[in-house]
Amino acid sequence: MAIEGPSARRDEVASQIGEAVARISRRLRANSGRRLAPFGLTDGQARALRMVGRARSLLRMSEIAHRIQIVPRSATTIIEGLEAKGLVVREIDPDDRRSILVRMTGAGTRLYIEIGRARDKAAVELFGNLEQKDQEALLALLGAAERAGESGRAADAGATVPGTPERRR
Repeated sequence: MAIEGPSARRDEVASQIGEAVARISRRLRANSGRRLAPFGLTDGQARALRMVGRARSLLRMSEIAHRIQIVPRSATTIIEGLEAKGLVVREIDPDDRRSILVRMTGAGTRLYIEIGRARDKAAVELFGNLEQKDQEALLALLGAAERAGESGRAADAGATVPGTPERRR
C-alpha cells in the first residue's frame, strides 16, 4: 500500500522535474554539439576554453579540472588538445613551479567569442519562444534549484555554502 500525501506528491513532482531537466539538458547539449561541430572541438574542450576565457587571471590545470568537474588527468588531456590546436599555451607557474598555468592565445580568444555566439544561438533555439517573464521565472527557479543542490552537497560534506545557514553539529 503506497503512502499518499503532500510529501509523496512533492517527491513525485521533484522526480518529474528531474526528468524534464534531463530531457532539456540533452536537447541543449545536442544543439550545442551541432553548433560546435564546425569548430572541431569536443564538448569538454569547449567547456575548458570557455572556463579559461572567462577567467580574470591565468588558471592552474587543477582549477580548470575543479571548475568543470572532471579529474585532473582528464583536464590535462583536454588542455593538451586545445594546445595542439593553438588555442591555449601551458606555462609553469612562477609562484609554484609544480603547477601549470593555462593562457589563451589570440586564436583561442577569437574562437572563445565564436563559441559563445554558437552557445547563445543554441539556447535561443530552445528557450527563445518562451515569453520573457517565463524565461526570467525559469532562470530564477533554476538558480534556486542550483543553490539548493549546493547546500545539500555542502551539508553532506559538513561544510557551509555562502548564503546558506551554517549547519549545526
